[in-house]
Amino acid sequence: MPAFTQLPNEPLENAILHSLPEGFESLALTCKHLYALCTPHIKHHNRLRWHFDSFEYGKTDLVVQHKLSLHVLPYTACSAFNLIARIAVEPTVAHYVGEADFEKDGQFTRGISHTFATDTSRDEAVTRLLAESSYLREAGLEWQEYYAAIEDDLDAARYSQYAAAFVLTLLPNLKVLKLPREWKPVAATNKLLEAIMRRSKRAPIPHHKPSMAQVTRFEVSASQDVDESFHLDWATCFLTLPHVRSFWGLGCVGTGDGYGAITSAYLPNGFQSLEAVHFMSASIDDKAIAGFLKHTPNLKTLRYSHTTNNNGGLQDWDLCRFVAAIERETGSHLVELSISIDELRGSITLGKVSMRGFCRLEKLELPLEITICTLHALGEHQSNYSDLVLGDPIPASVSQLSLISHGMDGWEKALSILFRDFAARKGSQVAALKEIYLSWPIDVDDLDEKQYATLAVETQKAGVVLDILSDPLTWDGEE
Repeated sequence: MPAFTQLPNEPLENAILHSLPEGFESLALTCKHLYALCTPHIKHHNRLRWHFDSFEYGKTDLVVQHKLSLHVLPYTACSAFNLIARIAVEPTVAHYVGEADFEKDGQFTRGISHTFATDTSRDEAVTRLLAESSYLREAGLEWQEYYAAIEDDLDAARYSQYAAAFVLTLLPNLKVLKLPREWKPVAATNKLLEAIMRRSKRAPIPHHKPSMAQVTRFEVSASQDVDESFHLDWATCFLTLPHVRSFWGLGCVGTGDGYGAITSAYLPNGFQSLEAVHFMSASIDDKAIAGFLKHTPNLKTLRYSHTTNNNGGLQDWDLCRFVAAIERETGSHLVELSISIDELRGSITLGKVSMRGFCRLEKLELPLEITICTLHALGEHQSNYSDLVLGDPIPASVSQLSLISHGMDGWEKALSILFRDFAARKGSQVAALKEIYLSWPIDVDDLDEKQYATLAVETQKAGVVLDILSDPLTWDGEE
């Protein structure tokens, strides 16, 4: 270190600039001489870290009266093109981005002219950045055509898929990614994504980390409008990133008929690192969920909340077949499973469910309606249906069970039959069960006091905790 600090100030200052952001703070604290040289850069470093470490479009620490004002703030980026331009003039900025919430891309610039929405003094740096992009070359894309497509979007004052995709070539330290709400793949951006994914899996070149290679969490968000839904197959390539452990998909849709065709393009090794998947307000059928899950050999947590897809009309949901598809593809390794209903315009198809194929499941959350459907399918007069009901929806390995009622007729009877003679049957059928949680979207007083007392006695005799909740349990599998 003495030999290093004895260098002239000019090379030391160059070393300091090259240490931003990863090694800057440790370098500054090495000795008083280096700290003195670092001091002029500390304020800028802190501003960059505040704005870009956990990044979102429009982020500012100032009071802004009108969204037009956001476009003139030096540290604030309001669109993918703004972020590209910021990185083009100061490449170090890209290294600060650790979490990127791109959901609002296009919202701040919609309807605003090209002149107001961008800083034209940065255009030359942007064109140079695209011209030198090795990702565009690897994807076989002409940078001039790609840039022209971005400019067309800017001139039309709309969201740019081309800019949104190109940003993803610039982020070597990114760990959490949330895609724009308006994300809609096109042929050129798909080629660029393929290049990003290929490079993320290669051995890194010294002093050059590939973009996106460190991503551990991937998120999408879409409304239930037909034009804004996020198709499950659009997530496929991102989930092949080498270190992605969790996927959060709000508003995902998927049907089996169109899903299988996309798997061969990105899935030579499947989603090997994926451990937790959360589909919230989703509309995915049994074929699509099976096609997705068969590529998740290390999945531990799956949460799925169902919403009827907004493409018109009533839509029944075959919940039993959906559960069977999950069991078939993940039964050997899944540890936590939650299935619930956000909104159902239609009925749950009658059927009998068996979950005995889940060998390692410890936490289970299900709609109580799945038991109701099983009862209807078995018939009210079948003499041994109570034994079948307890053994089928609760795997022997489950220690925590949560049942959610969504108001379907017959839930009281289903609950009574499910826990009939529970204390006597617990040891032989669900020996691992320690906790039972029941929840209703309506007032908990609607549970009959006598019925609750019976349940409480049975569970207490079996040494199992019983709790009534106004809201379902929350857990994410990422403790």
